Amino acid sequence: MAHKGRKAVTSFDVAERAGVSRSMVSRAFSNSPEISKESRDKVIAAAKELGYRVNYLARGLQTKQSDLVGIVVSALDTPYRSRQVKVTASECIKLGYRPILLTAETPGEVETLVAMLFNYNVAGMIITSAAPSSEIINEARSLSVPVVLINRDSSEAGADTVQTDLEQIGRLAFDMLSRSGGKRFAVIEPETPSYSVTGRAASFRDVCAAAGQPAQTFVAPSQSYDAGYDIGGAIGLSLADLDGIFCSTDLLALGVMDRLRHDWNARIPEDLEVVGFDDIEQAAWKSYDLTTIRQDADEQARLAVRVMSERITDPDREPSHVSQIVTPIFRNTTRRNQ
Repeated sequence: MAHKGRKAVTSFDVAERAGVSRSMVSRAFSNSPEISKESRDKVIAAAKELGYRVNYLARGLQTKQSDLVGIVVSALDTPYRSRQVKVTASECIKLGYRPILLTAETPGEVETLVAMLFNYNVAGMIITSAAPSSEIINEARSLSVPVVLINRDSSEAGADTVQTDLEQIGRLAFDMLSRSGGKRFAVIEPETPSYSVTGRAASFRDVCAAAGQPAQTFVAPSQSYDAGYDIGGAIGLSLADLDGIFCSTDLLALGVMDRLRHDWNARIPEDLEVVGFDDIEQAAWKSYDLTTIRQDADEQARLAVRVMSERITDPDREPSHVSQIVTPIFRNTTRRNQ
């Protein structure tokens, strides 16, 4: 074991202890087939005795190759994003990559963090927050660094994407609310624009308008539970004029429902039908039992890692745009649950 003040153990030390070459040590820790089990066991035993650990970052900087994958996210405190990141990291590790998690809340931070990752010679990036600029995407292409955007604008050439079908979401939300005969609808969207969340709200409005039933819009301060509770006050004032509401995230829906029940003694779904989006774990809690639209976080993460891995293997293939199908989950905040 290395102690304070002592020289760090190197691969040369391990090679000497194991009685092998330094290149053999490298092969042992990279799972190379060009080393026997006996030699690998000797190297691993020597490394344990000396307290040696592979410095993968240094290896990547030296070889200009690495197995590091940058995961750039926002809203990590939300249940859906937490699940998404957990599965993304797990899938990366299964494929032999080592994830680096960086959090960003503004588009400017995304640019900075992505540029930072270039300095670590990452094998690829998966981005769930605001899409980086075309300049950053082009730089990634020039450096042969795959970039996969989850639920972000796919118009940037060269970036692979995994995203839900916004038009499908709008149609589905409308069908789920209108099946019991309601015609007066509203939608909640966050104040800060987001490609996916703002996009699904806009899609719902478009479908309502096409059906001759223009939807009222309520703008919440954010996508959170607290924002839903806050905007629930305005919705309560319009309760008599509404049959149903599409909340662009489940957290917004949970906040709205609590506010309406607490301050207006609203009965859901008798007084107002509510449909959310995401299908977070809390949506199924008995106190909410929320009808919602599921975007499968596990599937989304696996798709993103798969697309990134395919790009690493075949860097010259055409950009891939994978559309994830969403599914209706009927519970008890709508009157017809089939």
